[in-house]
Amino acid sequence: MIRPRGRRPCRTPPLRRGRAGGRAAQDRLFEWEVVVGDVYANYAQLAAGEDEGVDYTRTVIGGPTTSWASIAIHGGGIEAGSGELALAVGDGLMNTYVFAGIKSSRNSDLHITATKFDEPQCLALLAAADRTISVHGYTGTAGEPETALGGLDASLAGDLSAALTDQGFSVVAASSEISGSYPGNICNRNRRGAGVQVELSHALRTSFFPDGDLTRSARDSGRRTQLFHDYVEAVRSVVAVAQPAS
Repeated sequence: MIRPRGRRPCRTPPLRRGRAGGRAAQDRLFEWEVVVGDVYANYAQLAAGEDEGVDYTRTVIGGPTTSWASIAIHGGGIEAGSGELALAVGDGLMNTYVFAGIKSSRNSDLHITATKFDEPQCLALLAAADRTISVHGYTGTAGEPETALGGLDASLAGDLSAALTDQGFSVVAASSEISGSYPGNICNRNRRGAGVQVELSHALRTSFFPDGDLTRSARDSGRRTQLFHDYVEAVRSVVAVAQPAS
């Protein structure tokens, strides 16, 4: 069961709603969000300003079926730990995509909000997918190792919530800023128009690595805690059961 919580700290200021209606107004709100929160509004701008292989990497791994995708668009040092989880969840089971920041500092400059992320390889992978698990990192409640689930695939979100809760992980309802409810959010850009956004709190991500070390050297070492493996198996168990019917 997802336990609703209050508002969470977010990467960008909260959306202001209520005075203007309709899709056009909603689009303007998301444009405002990007201008305030991100250095780059889309991938073309980022690619023109950063060097691939020096500042960032793109990883695409084919799975046994194209109907499921595990992605992390803020991997590496952008939202540390999200890329490692997406890779482990997808390993040999799903098509996997990770965009990772590898700068020595200021990896947050590489953050493109999920409603504007349009990197071509990621879009191509999702164009062939029916179900998507999109992994992110967020601040969360101070010291609380928790997962906030969002996105438009309510059925998959419910299954993931149940599996994670059964393994002892705390699952909370995503606040509006990280709800993944906008149709243009990358998690929803598959053939069904619905995916799940999995937001990992900072405390949860640190619990996945020995000594809570989220540095690049620690993440690249391959060393993970048992909690990491338990989390991965909980997510993969849902995919393994659901995938034959997809």
